[in-house]
Amino acid sequence: MRSARRVIWGGWALLGAGLLGLGSTACGGGAPADETGDVTGGTEAQGTVPAPAPETAAPSPGTQAPTQAPSAETPAPAAPAASPWSLKQGGPQDDTGSGLAVGRGGDVLWVTSGTPRSDEDRDQVDGERLVLTLSRYSADGTKQWAKEFERNRLSDLRVAGSTGTDGAVFLSGNAFLYSADFGLGEAQDGFLVKFSQAGEPEWQRRVGQKVYAVAADAAGGVVALGEEWTPEAHTPQLVRYAEDGTASWTKTFDGAREGTLLSAVALSGTGTSVVAGRLVGPVTVDGRTFDARGTGGFVVLAFGADGALAWGREVPGVNGRVGSVSVGADGTVAVAGEAVGLLVWNGVALDEGGPFVLTATADGQERWVKQPTCGATSVGTVAAVEPAGPVATACGNTVTRYAADGALLGTKSLAPEACESGTCSLATTALVAAPESGLVVSGWQRDGAGSTWNQDAFLRLVTP
Repeated sequence: MRSARRVIWGGWALLGAGLLGLGSTACGGGAPADETGDVTGGTEAQGTVPAPAPETAAPSPGTQAPTQAPSAETPAPAAPAASPWSLKQGGPQDDTGSGLAVGRGGDVLWVTSGTPRSDEDRDQVDGERLVLTLSRYSADGTKQWAKEFERNRLSDLRVAGSTGTDGAVFLSGNAFLYSADFGLGEAQDGFLVKFSQAGEPEWQRRVGQKVYAVAADAAGGVVALGEEWTPEAHTPQLVRYAEDGTASWTKTFDGAREGTLLSAVALSGTGTSVVAGRLVGPVTVDGRTFDARGTGGFVVLAFGADGALAWGREVPGVNGRVGSVSVGADGTVAVAGEAVGLLVWNGVALDEGGPFVLTATADGQERWVKQPTCGATSVGTVAAVEPAGPVATACGNTVTRYAADGALLGTKSLAPEACESGTCSLATTALVAAPESGLVVSGWQRDGAGSTWNQDAFLRLVTP
């Protein structure tokens, strides 16, 4: 494992609309994958965390500094800016960040997965292995704990965290060839495991044949989005679990046909579950039919705390994949992914396809759609609504921010760190908004070229 070096941060570059072009994919393509499509690892290097001067030190995470009413002559001081931090994790195998979430007190929850390097181009390396690491960090990047699990073939690893008093952590994924064990016996097919705030396993459930996304609430509950398979169909389902693991309700999407992939879910502060993905129907949900012509397209669906459909929006005819959905404090919904074909939203068309981010109001009214910059290497597009209202996207090595009304705020390129070979590439896979300031981003960094490169997972707090 390479040692951490100085963190290099590019400034936000204010750019015009001419920069909103389609990012291309480098010749090297995405991260190497086993049958799972995911890739991560073992040891960790902590990046430098700039410390404020003693006389102006910010309060510790989770605490509040004493306040004093400003005098008429003295303006109130501005809130201290968060200090960027960065770390890498990996071993001799190829590693990547697979899932990311924010939990109680602004803690960062991270799941990484590791895959042996050996393939048709690269020989086996001593010490490489299959490993899953679930970890928890304080808002300032300090590691609280990390749990390693030997694994076989797992895919679609995701993590969610309760912001309530229990601070629970939820891990989901698919054990499609061999079972996994997280301390509660065999986990098979699409699994969901609840851990305590300290990382101790509490219960696990089989969600379906596959599970793609998970989101937690402040009361220790969780929603999971997956599929149940029969010889006739792969039927999507959304399951709401209570704190003790009891299924409160299940919403099935009967009639969904081949090409359907409902792949993203988020929870609002009021308990609304927002689902996004591609749907090939016709599918009738609570009396409303989606994709009535059966041509397929993207959908964004919102379900109330009781599981009833609150609203739904369609983007007909488009193909591709949704990478994430995020819900802001005011209920704003942001959906990101990659489109193949014409995407029309609120009267605006992205007719060349490629990466996109679109937004809607809390009651489902269409707002704006944009095409973010991706940089040289992209493995997907993800988005997060920031607490103050802006919407951020991550694609390739580039983070792009938009104001609440869709105006471009700027872009930021994430430079590889500690690049020993001199030839490095980086790609983002997950993005969440920090509660106070900044964005937490994860992905992989590849060091080297040809048959000798190695790949580590990275985790960073990026500030505007």
